[in-house]
Amino acid sequence: MDAQSQMQIFFMISSVGFVIVFIFVVVLLFYSIRAARTFEKIVEKLDGNLDKIGDTAQEMLEDMRNSVIFKFLFRHKKRLKKD
Repeated sequence: MDAQSQMQIFFMISSVGFVIVFIFVVVLLFYSIRAARTFEKIVEKLDGNLDKIGDTAQEMLEDMRNSVIFKFLFRHKKRLKKD
């Protein structure tokens, strides 16, 4: 087997590997986005019923909104602070 055919085999195998990894990443991102949207809908529903929930749940939701992960996932919504 000469060097040219070895290079062709290597590049074919690596190309197939990159395509498989790319498909895996796309599927992972798709499900992550769906989970984030579902989580956002749950938080919005809880926010609408805060009067019924109580002080403890309200503090928990505020802590969740102030978390780094929540701000990273839902940074497109900027809230204005009330003075």
